[in-house]
Amino acid sequence: MNNRHPKIVRTAAALSIAGLTLAGCAGGDDAAGTTTLTIGYYAAAGSAADTTMQELVDEFREANPDVTVEVQSAPYVDFFKRLRTQVAGANAPDVWLSDGVLVQEFAARGSLRDLSEYAEQIDESDYIGVDLHRDQEGHLWGFPQAAQAPVLFYNAAMFEDAGLDAPTDDWTYEDLAEAARELTVDKNDDGRPEVYGFRAFTPGFTESWWPMIRAFGGEIIDDTRTEVTVDSAESEAALEWATEAIGPDGFAPDVVATESLGSVHELFANETVAMSFGIYARSQAALAGDVDFDVVRMPTGPSGDRGEIAIVNAWSVNAATTDAEADAAWEWIEYFSSEEPQTQWAELGEGIPINRAVAESDAFLGAETAPANRQAFLDALEEAEDMGENAVWSEYTAAIGDEITAAMSGDTTIADALSAGEQGAQESIDRFLASQE
Repeated sequence: MNNRHPKIVRTAAALSIAGLTLAGCAGGDDAAGTTTLTIGYYAAAGSAADTTMQELVDEFREANPDVTVEVQSAPYVDFFKRLRTQVAGANAPDVWLSDGVLVQEFAARGSLRDLSEYAEQIDESDYIGVDLHRDQEGHLWGFPQAAQAPVLFYNAAMFEDAGLDAPTDDWTYEDLAEAARELTVDKNDDGRPEVYGFRAFTPGFTESWWPMIRAFGGEIIDDTRTEVTVDSAESEAALEWATEAIGPDGFAPDVVATESLGSVHELFANETVAMSFGIYARSQAALAGDVDFDVVRMPTGPSGDRGEIAIVNAWSVNAATTDAEADAAWEWIEYFSSEEPQTQWAELGEGIPINRAVAESDAFLGAETAPANRQAFLDALEEAEDMGENAVWSEYTAAIGDEITAAMSGDTTIADALSAGEQGAQESIDRFLASQE
């Protein structure tokens, strides 16, 4: 990660939140000298991720006979719905896999154990993204599990058929727009292209308005993660670029068309769009669709920035664990982060390995499947910044995202959307701050 930027500031300290003490947990110690460790993770039952995780758990059990491992898993939405209930009821797993953007939410509510002393046992430079889960006071609230960073996906066959040079890392947003116009095809002149050059809209923001705003010189929230700053001329310029892209004379499907065409993450995989911002996990759908594709880094915006952002999922340890359970949880984290398990996990194609030795080896960079330019993801992660995580991240980002979607749909102006989005987001943060006084 790029440590030159002061923006990577963690909220648990920034909001000056006192830790809460929770009683009880899912694991325990028995009289025979073994420790019961409950591991929680999200994955669809029977999926490749679920199967691989179960295999890794079995290997961990065999290597650690003094640890009795129990597993709790569920699909993403169900997992976190249940987890929040478990945390409130003091019966959450001892260690769980957290979406990277949610770590600070649990930390700010006193639900996580500080892993700083454990991390002193390792060389943190051997791993990607550790600092993303550390606050200003040095508390480490999670340890990386897998990393993501958006890049520009492009359909190589479409570029070749159109006689266009493939994108490069030197591209700007102007270059992107120029090529996207050439790649937009309306064969029957009915005003509805069969192929669009680019996907600009998505209800999410990791692969749309967040990096766009940053590339145009705007910021969503300040360094303290307490002051929303999205309402700016730079943000407005970024959204004007996006709305022009989806306009009548544009090169991207509008909101209605995007939603009617199915999942936004399938548009590149089914070759409805020739280019799309996407995290590494989007490779899976493109491979399943047999798309001839590759990736380059995000284009450079008027600010001279690419707007690159990082999402690093993490293993977090329950604040209610005993020392023995926490020790066992750290053993699991160290095991999962080691080279062999990381190599096995990398083969799934779901995330970028956080073990640098694996990420920089042929296990990742030399994989036989597309994309060939996997180095683009690693380069993006080195320069990436966080996503403004704090205790109410889900709430405040939704307030902004809903307004931006309304603007992209033509239901409000960009200026009004940014103003209302900032106000709503700020209110959610202020409510939380007030509740801690």
